[in-house]
Amino acid sequence: MVKKSRLGLYLEDEEIKTQVKIAAARRGLSTTAYCAQAIEQRLRIDGETSRDADRRVILSRVDRFRKEVGPVGITTAELVEEGRRR
Repeated sequence: MVKKSRLGLYLEDEEIKTQVKIAAARRGLSTTAYCAQAIEQRLRIDGETSRDADRRVILSRVDRFRKEVGPVGITTAELVEEGRRR
């Protein structure tokens, strides 16, 4: 048996709730399953899941972080390759 966790979702707009119900029904899903899939997809896009944490996703996150910190002049991928050569 799979242990399930509960997550409350409150929407300010009744129209969005209706759109979610329609979209879920078109796919033959419950609104819970539809929302769970949408959240999981967004987590993958944001690089927040370990399941999809491949090398490019990780390097991309590090590059974004480094852009926030300031310019270094070399990409993470180049730094990794340089480290491998040493």
